[in-house]
Amino acid sequence: MPTPFSEQTRFTAPPTAVHAVLVDPAFLRARAERSGALEHTESVSADGEAVVVTSTRTVSTDVLPAAASRFLGSTAVVEQVERWDPPAADGTRRSHLTLTIRNAPVTLTASSVLAPDGPGSSHRLDGSLEVRVPLLGGQVERAALPGLLQLVRSESALAQEWSAGA
Repeated sequence: MPTPFSEQTRFTAPPTAVHAVLVDPAFLRARAERSGALEHTESVSADGEAVVVTSTRTVSTDVLPAAASRFLGSTAVVEQVERWDPPAADGTRRSHLTLTIRNAPVTLTASSVLAPDGPGSSHRLDGSLEVRVPLLGGQVERAALPGLLQLVRSESALAQEWSAGA
């Protein structure tokens, strides 16, 4: 059964400025480098009025729980696709994110809302992590989720830094 999570970040910048950072290829490169990616690629494309951000990162598995590292080997390729809908009249943007690990039964799915919040904005991320391994899946999810949430917080902090200068 998937393990749910929820995170919220507040920004001093309005949603338009924060969204511009989140889809900026330079920010995406900085995000990958800050995460310790050994290799990475990023692309931003349009699909009608939606903006699609695709990232691939090769990461070391030495920070994962031992059970996951044994299963994945010394590195893992993380593929992330985030699809941002066009803005609503008040500037709110919604996205859907899917993160998978290549050749592993791991999927993180989430929806986010980037909305005006006073003079700034808030970004809420709600999702779940699923590891499809009989008997051990739930244990791996519970062990891996704190590290994944720390990564989300680190990326949010970087986005705050970038959007404050926007």
